[in-house]
Amino acid sequence: MSDPRIEIYENHKQAIYSYLYRSTLNRHIAEDLTQETFFRAFKSLSTYRGDASMKTWLFKIARNTYINFNGKKQTQLEVQSETLDERAAVRHDPYKHAEDKMLIQMILLKLPENYRTYILLRDGNGQTYEEIAEITNESIAQVKVGIYRARKKFREIYKREVGEER
Repeated sequence: MSDPRIEIYENHKQAIYSYLYRSTLNRHIAEDLTQETFFRAFKSLSTYRGDASMKTWLFKIARNTYINFNGKKQTQLEVQSETLDERAAVRHDPYKHAEDKMLIQMILLKLPENYRTYILLRDGNGQTYEEIAEITNESIAQVKVGIYRARKKFREIYKREVGEER
């Protein structure tokens, strides 16, 4: 009989890593936070009640792990150097919209954590309003308003950034 933790990890590691990567824009930090997320999840697996889906429960742990990390220390230098390395690496690929992707990632970093979380969970991962409410400990109405405001703020920053480039 196989270990259920392996199945949980294999089924959800990519989604959790993607969320954490888009939150930090640093591959190494995202990998560390992904491992920390699953470590915490497996440590408290016996307390999982099944009120929410496993995916929602893991995203809640991932978000809390990110918030704890961000509160402790996230050096801007690490983020900038990783971003510059990636920008240089992807510029050579003419088939991707690397600059647009980088601009979107940089704008996401400029958003407050809660706005970034709303956008990443809803638009990046396709989570439902109910799942996001569970992850963020908010009502569905608060989530809907938060997503609206996050998208509005994103558009404002996007227009400002695109305007500066011209």
